[in-house]
Amino acid sequence: MNKAKNSKTAEITIYSTQHDISDETTETLYTGEYRFLADTHVISYEEFFQEEGNPPAKTTTLIKIGEDFIHIAKKGAITTQMHFEPLKAYHGSYQTPFGTFALLIDTKHLAVCEQENEVQADIKYYLSLNNCPVSRCIIRIQIKIEKKKK
Repeated sequence: MNKAKNSKTAEITIYSTQHDISDETTETLYTGEYRFLADTHVISYEEFFQEEGNPPAKTTTLIKIGEDFIHIAKKGAITTQMHFEPLKAYHGSYQTPFGTFALLIDTKHLAVCEQENEVQADIKYYLSLNNCPVSRCIIRIQIKIEKKKK
């Protein structure tokens, strides 16, 4: 991953729970880049998916966190655009190696907490695929930004 001008290294932890499927919370940890542009936190990182018998497939993820929205764009093995904004529904597509699904995200709650060298975002939403309700979801995105070295 090329370091963009003014970017800092960040540790990204994503906690997700899909109620109605499993109440178990999953935690994934990534290292990526952080920038603050036009009042928006911009985080990018790479994910690798391993399917049995195949080499790992890469997806590049870009997260934009504003005061009242979060936008997640994935490109690669999984390609999608997901937009979270309180009390608004977002229609899109979710492309995987197994096919493309119509995506509906109905955001019920979104909160962003900013502290020095850390940003935390909480999202509660309903997810539907191909017009079928799938689950109630909760995601917490925690970004720890590397402090500047003196």
